[in-house]
Amino acid sequence: MLSGGGARGAFQVGVWKVLRDHPRGIGRLPDVISGTSAGALNGSLIAAGLSPEDILNFWIDLADHPPVVANVKFFAELRRILRRLVVREPLRALGRRGRELRQLVRLVRKHPIHSPSGLIALLLEFILTARFDSISVVLDAIATSHLFDTEPFRERFARAIGGHRLPRTRVRLAINTVDVHTGGVVRIVNHRPEKHPRASARHYRYEPTLTLDMILASASIPLLFNPVRVGELDLWDGGLLVNSPMAPCVALGARRIVPVLVTVGDHHDRRPMHSFGDALERLVDAFLENAYRIDRKLLLERNEVAARLPDDNLSVVELFMPIRPRSSALFNAGSYLYFEAAALREMYEAGQRAATRWLERGLELDGRNKPD
Repeated sequence: MLSGGGARGAFQVGVWKVLRDHPRGIGRLPDVISGTSAGALNGSLIAAGLSPEDILNFWIDLADHPPVVANVKFFAELRRILRRLVVREPLRALGRRGRELRQLVRLVRKHPIHSPSGLIALLLEFILTARFDSISVVLDAIATSHLFDTEPFRERFARAIGGHRLPRTRVRLAINTVDVHTGGVVRIVNHRPEKHPRASARHYRYEPTLTLDMILASASIPLLFNPVRVGELDLWDGGLLVNSPMAPCVALGARRIVPVLVTVGDHHDRRPMHSFGDALERLVDAFLENAYRIDRKLLLERNEVAARLPDDNLSVVELFMPIRPRSSALFNAGSYLYFEAAALREMYEAGQRAATRWLERGLELDGRNKPD
Protein backbone atom coordinates (compact mmCIF):
# COMPACT_ATOMS: atom_id res chain seq x y z
CA MET A 1 0.00 0.00 0.00
CA LEU A 2 1.49 3.31 -1.13
CA SER A 3 0.19 6.49 0.44
CA GLY A 4 0.04 9.93 -1.13
CA GLY A 5 2.54 12.64 -0.28
CA GLY A 6 3.64 14.74 -3.26
CA ALA A 7 7.39 14.97 -3.74
CA ARG A 8 7.86 12.69 -0.75
CA GLY A 9 6.91 9.90 -3.15
CA ALA A 10 10.64 9.59 -3.89
CA PHE A 11 10.91 8.01 -0.42
CA GLN A 12 8.70 5.13 -1.62
CA VAL A 13 10.99 4.48 -4.56
CA GLY A 14 13.89 3.92 -2.17
CA VAL A 15 11.73 1.56 -0.15
CA TRP A 16 10.86 -0.43 -3.29
CA LYS A 17 14.56 -0.65 -4.20
CA VAL A 18 15.32 -2.41 -0.90
CA LEU A 19 12.20 -4.60 -0.83
CA ARG A 20 13.04 -5.82 -4.33
CA ASP A 21 16.80 -6.34 -3.95
CA HIS A 22 17.46 -7.06 -0.26
CA PRO A 23 18.04 -10.75 0.60
CA ARG A 24 15.13 -10.57 3.06
CA GLY A 25 12.88 -8.65 0.63
CA ILE A 26 10.24 -9.98 -1.73
CA GLY A 27 12.55 -10.15 -4.74
CA ARG A 28 9.74 -9.78 -7.29
CA LEU A 29 6.81 -7.61 -8.26
CA PRO A 30 4.08 -7.40 -5.61
CA ASP A 31 0.86 -9.27 -6.27
CA VAL A 32 -1.27 -6.25 -5.28
CA ILE A 33 -0.57 -2.52 -5.15
CA SER A 34 -3.05 0.08 -3.96
CA GLY A 35 -1.90 3.67 -4.30
CA THR A 36 -3.12 7.22 -3.93
CA SER A 37 -1.64 10.34 -5.51
CA ALA A 38 2.18 9.94 -5.54
CA GLY A 39 1.58 6.35 -4.43
CA ALA A 40 -0.65 5.77 -7.47
CA LEU A 41 2.08 7.10 -9.77
CA ASN A 42 4.73 4.92 -8.13
CA GLY A 43 2.44 1.90 -8.09
CA SER A 44 1.72 2.29 -11.80
CA LEU A 45 5.41 2.64 -12.64
CA ILE A 46 6.24 -0.45 -10.57
CA ALA A 47 3.43 -2.43 -12.21
CA ALA A 48 4.68 -1.29 -15.64
CA GLY A 49 7.98 -3.01 -14.85
CA LEU A 50 10.24 0.00 -14.38
CA SER A 51 13.25 -0.52 -12.14
CA PRO A 52 13.70 1.58 -8.97
CA GLU A 53 16.48 3.43 -10.76
CA ASP A 54 14.20 4.22 -13.71
CA ILE A 55 11.46 5.44 -11.37
CA LEU A 56 13.92 7.64 -9.49
CA ASN A 57 15.09 9.09 -12.80
CA PHE A 58 11.45 9.87 -13.60
CA TRP A 59 11.16 11.85 -10.35
CA ILE A 60 14.49 13.60 -10.93
CA ASP A 61 13.35 14.58 -14.42
CA LEU A 62 10.31 16.24 -12.85
CA ALA A 63 12.69 18.34 -10.76
CA ASP A 64 14.99 19.23 -13.66
CA HIS A 65 12.15 20.05 -16.06
CA PRO A 66 8.97 20.92 -14.07
CA PRO A 67 6.05 19.60 -16.15
CA VAL A 68 3.42 22.14 -15.14
CA VAL A 69 2.28 25.44 -16.60
CA ALA A 70 0.85 28.24 -14.49
CA ASN A 71 -2.77 29.02 -15.31
CA VAL A 72 -2.38 32.63 -16.46
CA LYS A 73 -6.14 33.14 -16.44
CA PHE A 74 -6.29 32.49 -12.70
CA PHE A 75 -3.67 35.10 -11.83
CA ALA A 76 -5.01 37.68 -14.29
CA GLU A 77 -8.50 37.46 -12.85
CA LEU A 78 -7.23 37.45 -9.27
CA ARG A 79 -5.26 40.62 -9.94
CA ARG A 80 -8.28 42.28 -11.52
CA ILE A 81 -10.67 41.51 -8.68
CA LEU A 82 -8.17 42.46 -5.97
CA ARG A 83 -7.57 45.82 -7.61
CA ARG A 84 -11.29 46.40 -7.61
CA LEU A 85 -11.57 45.45 -3.95
CA VAL A 86 -8.74 47.75 -2.88
CA VAL A 87 -10.74 50.69 -4.23
CA ARG A 88 -14.27 49.48 -3.57
CA GLU A 89 -14.21 48.12 -0.03
CA PRO A 90 -12.90 51.22 1.82
CA LEU A 91 -15.23 53.47 -0.17
CA ARG A 92 -18.08 51.13 0.53
CA ALA A 93 -17.44 51.41 4.24
CA LEU A 94 -17.18 55.21 4.06
CA GLY A 95 -20.56 55.27 2.40
CA ARG A 96 -22.10 53.46 5.33
CA ARG A 97 -22.66 54.38 8.91
CA GLY A 98 -22.12 52.25 11.94
CA ARG A 99 -19.97 49.23 12.54
CA GLU A 100 -18.11 49.04 9.21
CA LEU A 101 -17.04 52.68 9.32
CA ARG A 102 -15.88 52.37 12.91
CA GLN A 103 -13.99 49.20 12.01
CA LEU A 104 -12.23 50.91 9.10
CA VAL A 105 -11.18 53.85 11.30
CA ARG A 106 -9.86 51.47 13.92
CA LEU A 107 -7.82 49.57 11.33
CA VAL A 108 -6.36 52.77 9.86
CA ARG A 109 -5.07 53.63 13.31
CA LYS A 110 -3.85 50.09 13.88
CA HIS A 111 -1.89 49.41 10.67
CA PRO A 112 0.91 51.46 9.04
CA ILE A 113 -0.94 52.11 5.78
CA HIS A 114 2.02 54.06 4.37
CA SER A 115 3.73 50.69 3.75
CA PRO A 116 2.53 48.05 1.24
CA SER A 117 2.46 45.33 3.90
CA GLY A 118 0.45 47.52 6.27
CA LEU A 119 -2.10 48.31 3.57
CA ILE A 120 -2.44 44.61 2.68
CA ALA A 121 -2.87 43.72 6.36
CA LEU A 122 -5.54 46.41 6.74
CA LEU A 123 -7.45 45.21 3.70
CA LEU A 124 -7.25 41.55 4.71
CA GLU A 125 -8.37 42.21 8.28
CA PHE A 126 -11.20 44.46 7.11
CA ILE A 127 -12.49 41.82 4.69
CA LEU A 128 -12.28 39.07 7.31
CA THR A 129 -13.95 41.05 10.10
CA ALA A 130 -16.35 43.44 8.38
CA ARG A 131 -16.82 42.35 4.78
CA PHE A 132 -16.46 38.59 4.81
CA ASP A 133 -18.85 38.31 1.88
CA SER A 134 -16.13 39.89 -0.26
CA ILE A 135 -14.24 36.58 -0.15
CA SER A 136 -17.15 34.97 -1.98
CA VAL A 137 -17.04 37.79 -4.50
CA VAL A 138 -13.36 37.10 -5.16
CA LEU A 139 -13.78 33.34 -5.45
CA ASP A 140 -16.84 33.55 -7.70
CA ALA A 141 -15.17 36.11 -9.97
CA ILE A 142 -12.24 33.80 -10.80
CA ALA A 143 -13.59 31.84 -13.75
CA THR A 144 -11.22 28.88 -13.49
CA SER A 145 -10.79 26.08 -10.98
CA HIS A 146 -7.04 25.55 -10.74
CA LEU A 147 -3.63 27.20 -10.50
CA PHE A 148 -1.63 24.93 -12.81
CA ASP A 149 -2.25 22.91 -15.94
CA THR A 150 -0.80 19.39 -15.88
CA GLU A 151 -0.85 18.61 -19.61
CA PRO A 152 2.98 18.59 -19.82
CA PHE A 153 3.09 16.11 -16.93
CA ARG A 154 0.62 13.90 -18.80
CA GLU A 155 3.00 13.58 -21.73
CA ARG A 156 6.00 13.00 -19.45
CA PHE A 157 4.22 10.14 -17.66
CA ALA A 158 3.13 8.66 -21.00
CA ARG A 159 6.78 8.43 -22.04
CA ALA A 160 7.63 6.72 -18.75
CA ILE A 161 5.06 3.92 -19.12
CA GLY A 162 5.40 3.65 -22.89
CA GLY A 163 2.05 5.02 -23.99
CA HIS A 164 -1.28 6.42 -22.87
CA ARG A 165 -2.37 3.14 -21.32
CA LEU A 166 -0.68 1.05 -18.67
CA PRO A 167 0.61 -2.16 -20.26
CA ARG A 168 -1.19 -5.33 -19.24
CA THR A 169 0.31 -6.62 -16.01
CA ARG A 170 -0.26 -9.43 -13.58
CA VAL A 171 0.02 -6.91 -10.75
CA ARG A 172 -3.45 -6.22 -9.34
CA LEU A 173 -3.46 -2.45 -9.18
CA ALA A 174 -5.91 -0.04 -7.50
CA ILE A 175 -5.94 3.69 -8.27
CA ASN A 176 -7.84 5.78 -5.72
CA THR A 177 -9.56 9.04 -6.66
CA VAL A 178 -12.41 11.33 -5.56
CA ASP A 179 -15.42 12.35 -7.65
CA VAL A 180 -15.43 16.17 -7.87
CA HIS A 181 -19.23 16.42 -7.97
CA THR A 182 -20.35 13.82 -5.42
CA GLY A 183 -17.35 13.86 -3.11
CA GLY A 184 -17.37 10.07 -3.20
CA VAL A 185 -14.36 7.78 -3.48
CA VAL A 186 -13.79 6.21 -6.90
CA ARG A 187 -11.52 3.16 -6.82
CA ILE A 188 -10.32 2.02 -10.24
CA VAL A 189 -8.89 -1.51 -10.46
CA ASN A 190 -7.32 -3.47 -13.33
CA HIS A 191 -8.47 -6.87 -11.99
CA ARG A 192 -11.90 -7.82 -10.71
CA PRO A 193 -12.16 -7.95 -6.90
CA GLU A 194 -11.97 -11.55 -5.68
CA LYS A 195 -14.67 -11.62 -3.02
CA HIS A 196 -18.33 -10.61 -3.07
CA PRO A 197 -18.36 -9.48 -6.72
CA ARG A 198 -21.82 -7.89 -6.51
CA ALA A 199 -20.90 -5.72 -3.55
CA SER A 200 -17.52 -4.93 -5.05
CA ALA A 201 -19.14 -3.74 -8.27
CA ARG A 202 -20.71 -0.89 -6.31
CA HIS A 203 -17.39 0.20 -4.80
CA TYR A 204 -14.85 -0.55 -7.54
CA ARG A 205 -14.66 0.49 -11.15
CA TYR A 206 -13.13 -2.38 -13.07
CA GLU A 207 -11.00 -1.35 -16.05
CA PRO A 208 -8.84 -4.14 -17.49
CA THR A 209 -6.56 -1.53 -19.06
CA LEU A 210 -5.87 1.58 -17.02
CA THR A 211 -5.59 4.77 -19.02
CA LEU A 212 -3.16 7.55 -18.33
CA ASP A 213 -5.98 9.85 -17.22
CA MET A 214 -7.17 7.35 -14.61
CA ILE A 215 -3.72 7.29 -13.06
CA LEU A 216 -3.14 11.04 -13.22
CA ALA A 217 -6.54 11.77 -11.69
CA SER A 218 -5.34 10.30 -8.41
CA ALA A 219 -2.56 12.90 -8.25
CA SER A 220 -4.62 15.93 -9.29
CA ILE A 221 -4.37 17.99 -6.08
CA PRO A 222 -7.56 20.11 -5.77
CA LEU A 223 -7.17 23.82 -6.56
CA LEU A 224 -3.52 23.33 -7.53
CA PHE A 225 -4.22 21.15 -10.58
CA ASN A 226 -7.09 20.71 -12.99
CA PRO A 227 -9.57 17.87 -12.39
CA VAL A 228 -9.18 14.98 -14.82
CA ARG A 229 -12.08 13.79 -16.94
CA VAL A 230 -12.50 10.00 -16.97
CA GLY A 231 -15.57 8.89 -18.88
CA GLU A 232 -18.51 10.70 -17.31
CA LEU A 233 -16.57 11.61 -14.16
CA ASP A 234 -14.40 14.55 -13.13
CA LEU A 235 -11.83 13.20 -10.68
CA TRP A 236 -9.48 14.67 -8.09
CA ASP A 237 -6.64 13.47 -5.87
CA GLY A 238 -7.70 10.47 -3.78
CA GLY A 239 -5.65 11.79 -0.87
CA LEU A 240 -8.65 13.92 0.08
CA LEU A 241 -10.41 10.87 1.50
CA VAL A 242 -8.29 7.73 1.05
CA ASN A 243 -4.64 8.61 1.45
CA SER A 244 -3.78 5.16 2.81
CA PRO A 245 -6.00 2.87 0.73
CA MET A 246 -5.91 -0.57 2.36
CA ALA A 247 -9.45 -1.69 1.50
CA PRO A 248 -8.63 -2.21 -2.20
CA CYS A 249 -5.70 -4.44 -1.20
CA VAL A 250 -8.14 -6.75 0.58
CA ALA A 251 -10.67 -6.63 -2.25
CA LEU A 252 -7.97 -7.59 -4.76
CA GLY A 253 -6.97 -10.62 -2.72
CA ALA A 254 -3.96 -9.49 -0.70
CA ARG A 255 -3.22 -11.66 2.33
CA ARG A 256 -0.38 -9.46 3.62
CA ILE A 257 -0.24 -5.66 3.54
CA VAL A 258 2.90 -3.56 3.93
CA PRO A 259 1.96 0.13 4.32
CA VAL A 260 4.57 2.50 2.90
CA LEU A 261 3.86 5.95 4.34
CA VAL A 262 5.63 9.27 3.86
CA THR A 263 4.64 10.80 7.21
CA VAL A 264 6.96 10.65 10.20
CA GLY A 265 4.16 9.74 12.63
CA ASP A 266 4.41 10.89 16.21
CA HIS A 267 6.38 14.10 16.69
CA HIS A 268 8.49 13.42 19.76
CA ASP A 269 9.91 16.93 19.58
CA ARG A 270 7.64 18.91 21.93
CA ARG A 271 9.17 22.29 21.30
CA PRO A 272 6.74 25.07 20.34
CA MET A 273 6.17 25.71 16.65
CA HIS A 274 8.30 28.68 15.64
CA SER A 275 7.17 29.27 12.08
CA PHE A 276 4.20 29.14 9.76
CA GLY A 277 6.01 26.27 8.05
CA ASP A 278 6.11 24.30 11.30
CA ALA A 279 2.37 24.76 11.71
CA LEU A 280 1.68 23.76 8.11
CA GLU A 281 3.84 20.64 8.42
CA ARG A 282 2.04 19.49 11.57
CA LEU A 283 -1.34 20.18 9.96
CA VAL A 284 -0.64 18.18 6.80
CA ASP A 285 1.04 15.35 8.74
CA ALA A 286 -1.90 15.16 11.17
CA PHE A 287 -4.38 15.01 8.29
CA LEU A 288 -2.52 12.25 6.48
CA GLU A 289 -1.69 10.34 9.65
CA ASN A 290 -5.32 10.34 10.75
CA ALA A 291 -6.35 8.87 7.40
CA TYR A 292 -3.92 5.98 7.98
CA ARG A 293 -5.10 5.38 11.54
CA ILE A 294 -8.72 5.16 10.44
CA ASP A 295 -7.93 2.66 7.67
CA ARG A 296 -5.69 0.69 10.03
CA LYS A 297 -8.39 0.51 12.69
CA LEU A 298 -11.01 -0.66 10.21
CA LEU A 299 -8.74 -3.42 8.92
CA LEU A 300 -7.88 -4.63 12.42
CA GLU A 301 -11.57 -4.69 13.35
CA ARG A 302 -12.28 -6.66 10.19
CA ASN A 303 -9.58 -9.14 11.21
CA GLU A 304 -11.20 -9.58 14.61
CA VAL A 305 -14.51 -10.44 12.95
CA ALA A 306 -12.78 -12.84 10.53
CA ALA A 307 -11.01 -14.59 13.44
CA ARG A 308 -14.28 -15.07 15.35
CA LEU A 309 -16.37 -16.12 12.36
CA PRO A 310 -14.33 -18.31 10.02
CA ASP A 311 -15.67 -17.92 6.49
CA ASP A 312 -14.23 -18.75 3.09
CA ASN A 313 -15.07 -15.20 1.98
CA LEU A 314 -13.64 -13.48 5.07
CA SER A 315 -10.09 -14.32 6.10
CA VAL A 316 -7.58 -12.56 8.33
CA VAL A 317 -5.24 -10.23 6.44
CA GLU A 318 -1.82 -9.72 8.00
CA LEU A 319 -1.03 -6.04 8.49
CA PHE A 320 2.62 -5.21 9.03
CA MET A 321 3.98 -2.20 10.83
CA PRO A 322 4.41 0.61 8.31
CA ILE A 323 7.63 1.61 6.63
CA ARG A 324 7.99 5.34 7.17
CA PRO A 325 10.69 8.02 7.39
CA ARG A 326 12.30 9.20 10.58
CA SER A 327 11.90 12.77 11.68
CA SER A 328 14.45 15.07 10.06
CA ALA A 329 14.79 18.49 8.52
CA LEU A 330 14.32 16.81 5.14
CA PHE A 331 10.70 15.89 5.84
CA ASN A 332 9.37 19.36 6.58
CA ALA A 333 6.32 21.25 5.34
CA GLY A 334 7.92 22.31 2.06
CA SER A 335 9.00 18.79 1.20
CA TYR A 336 5.53 17.81 -0.01
CA LEU A 337 6.04 20.06 -3.04
CA TYR A 338 9.83 20.33 -2.99
CA PHE A 339 10.69 18.93 -6.41
CA GLU A 340 14.42 19.60 -6.24
CA ALA A 341 16.79 16.92 -7.52
CA ALA A 342 19.10 16.79 -4.48
CA ALA A 343 16.16 16.63 -2.07
CA LEU A 344 14.49 13.85 -4.07
CA ARG A 345 17.69 11.82 -3.99
CA GLU A 346 17.91 12.32 -0.23
CA MET A 347 14.32 11.10 0.16
CA TYR A 348 15.12 8.09 -2.01
CA GLU A 349 18.09 7.28 0.24
CA ALA A 350 15.93 7.82 3.33
CA GLY A 351 13.51 5.26 1.89
CA GLN A 352 16.34 2.76 1.49
CA ARG A 353 17.43 3.26 5.11
CA ALA A 354 13.87 2.95 6.41
CA ALA A 355 13.20 -0.26 4.47
CA THR A 356 16.51 -1.77 5.58
CA ARG A 357 15.70 -1.03 9.24
CA TRP A 358 12.23 -2.50 8.75
CA LEU A 359 13.59 -5.74 7.32
CA GLU A 360 16.33 -6.05 9.93
CA ARG A 361 13.76 -5.77 12.74
CA GLY A 362 11.96 -8.75 11.29
CA LEU A 363 8.47 -8.83 9.81
CA GLU A 364 6.66 -7.15 12.70
CA LEU A 365 2.88 -7.46 12.58
CA ASP A 366 0.58 -4.68 13.65
CA GLY A 367 -2.10 -5.52 16.18
CA ARG A 368 -4.46 -4.31 18.87
CA ASN A 369 -1.59 -3.90 21.33
CA LYS A 370 -0.38 -0.97 19.23
CA PRO A 371 -1.71 2.53 20.02
CA ASP A 372 -4.55 3.91 17.86
